[in-house]
Amino acid sequence: MASSTPPRLLTSSPWRHLAGPLGAAAVWAGGLVAVPMVPAPVTLQTLGLLLTGALFGARAGGLAGALFLGAVLAGAPILSGGASAPGAVFLDLGTGGFVLAFVLGGALAGLADGRFRHDVMVFLGAHLAILIVGFAWLFLRADLPLGDGTASLIGLLPGALAKSAAAALIVRPLLAHRERP
Repeated sequence: MASSTPPRLLTSSPWRHLAGPLGAAAVWAGGLVAVPMVPAPVTLQTLGLLLTGALFGARAGGLAGALFLGAVLAGAPILSGGASAPGAVFLDLGTGGFVLAFVLGGALAGLADGRFRHDVMVFLGAHLAILIVGFAWLFLRADLPLGDGTASLIGLLPGALAKSAAAALIVRPLLAHRERP
């Protein structure tokens, strides 16, 4: 099994301390690129989240998701398109579950190890975790009919696959030196 230790450069000070906040900033920046879709826009937010987890480790990936979520709950205008939804407003959003799942998705991305096929599957799994939690939240909050939700979920899968492959291509040269069995 490959080592789960990120490259030494990325775990040395000050990177180790900045990984979570920088990852949260990458998630915010990814929201600046949005393609309107129903029920949620397709953004590059998860790409930033996956890269953070893969390059800095599961703890940093989860922390990036948690910091982003905390900023959203505090009312920062960092949702897709510069929107804000402080506190209870956010929790009432049908799409809030997608952002809640960023913590899990970022942590799962820490399983990446620089092998392209493996990493695509890791990143696709992280995307699926975000989508499943997001749609479960949506079903509970917005009374979305199962058929509509399933069609929307299927519509988001090509973007998830493309972002997973892009993340795997980006991290491959950076993680390729890791020990292998």
